[in-house]
Amino acid sequence: MNKYFPLYFLSITLLLSGSLPGFSQIFAPDASKRIPTQYQSGFSRTDTIYVVCSSDDAGDPGTGTLIARPPTGITNTTFVWSKYNDTNHNYDPPFLAEKADESKVIDLTSGGYMVQITNESAFDETYYAWLFIDTPYVATQFQNFTCEYVALNGFIGTSIFTYFDPGDNSSINLDNDTKFEWSSDPYSSIPYPTLELNPVTYSPPYEDTWYYLTVTDSMGCTDRASLLYESIVAKADFELDPKTGEAPLEVSFTNNSKNTVEYKWRFGNDSSSILESPEPHTYYIPGNYYVILEARSEAGCLDISDSVKVFVEPSSLDVPNVFTPNGDGYNDYFYVAAKSLRSIHVKIVNRDGRKIYDFEGKGNELREWKGWDGKVGGSRYAAPGVYYYIIEALGWDDVEYASKIYRGAFHLIREK
Repeated sequence: MNKYFPLYFLSITLLLSGSLPGFSQIFAPDASKRIPTQYQSGFSRTDTIYVVCSSDDAGDPGTGTLIARPPTGITNTTFVWSKYNDTNHNYDPPFLAEKADESKVIDLTSGGYMVQITNESAFDETYYAWLFIDTPYVATQFQNFTCEYVALNGFIGTSIFTYFDPGDNSSINLDNDTKFEWSSDPYSSIPYPTLELNPVTYSPPYEDTWYYLTVTDSMGCTDRASLLYESIVAKADFELDPKTGEAPLEVSFTNNSKNTVEYKWRFGNDSSSILESPEPHTYYIPGNYYVILEARSEAGCLDISDSVKVFVEPSSLDVPNVFTPNGDGYNDYFYVAAKSLRSIHVKIVNRDGRKIYDFEGKGNELREWKGWDGKVGGSRYAAPGVYYYIIEALGWDDVEYASKIYRGAFHLIREK
């Protein structure tokens, strides 16, 4: 009977003091949540559970603070603090006694606390509170990682807080569930980040990536664990320019691969290169070519790029049927528009069959050819009228243009 008498007596005093103006109980300045106790025995007093979030990652020592103040107008007070002992269900001997206007105790662990406040004018009150240092648990590790996937393991848990009913000393557990979420920096696709605690990522990142697992419990407390993935996979990627043109077509390559140290370029013909940045490659034969890059990481992971098509235009001739060498800057040359030609021989004759112009060239000479300017011998203007051409050409695709199709007539007109 003596064991419980002080508790009941103090609870009556607490209820009476609660009606005083400016009444203040114990409070926790760093608490994230306040929860009223649910004493099941019918005990008349209701205390407050103060939840203080603690995170080991933040260097928090896992303790909290309580402050007690007397009612307004009560001065010259003395505070005596004790902690609840859940073994003998009594409060231990005081751990602090001080005379002050308010009392602040720090570095407190989870448990029940009681403070008795007195003064020389016979004021005597006792307040109670429970302090819950809530420390969610989270940890991460690699389950495995290969060239094809990254597998992560997550471990989470939460603190369970138990307080005791003063009426019958029965224990009461405070419900505290958890939820979690995976994330990464830089972004990496993680399947079901809030559902799968041990996710397998089948598209491993091509750069070093931090994986994070964040746990949040019912009290709103969070903690986060981090894990650095140092990428071992390769990403083969490139650009080329130009992608189309006439032969001979010179193509340049830009290597955009990631996390790679070995390369094998396949240019779509019999040519290849193992250089990181190959020299420009020249395509002589018209047609389609498909360029592929194989690349390996330092760890030996292989990646093969998508193929990129190079189109070398087939050889062709386009012969005009009229030109006007009158100096107006438009159509002043009889020029054979040609593509992908290896060589060409152009001969122009008049009505009498007399040759008045002849050109034969290949390579740079062919590329720099501007056409016939309408002069005979380089100085005398040819008379207006009908002239005849005879063209022999050979394409890079070995197509010969020496048939009658390339023997024809055209008009020379000088009128402005």
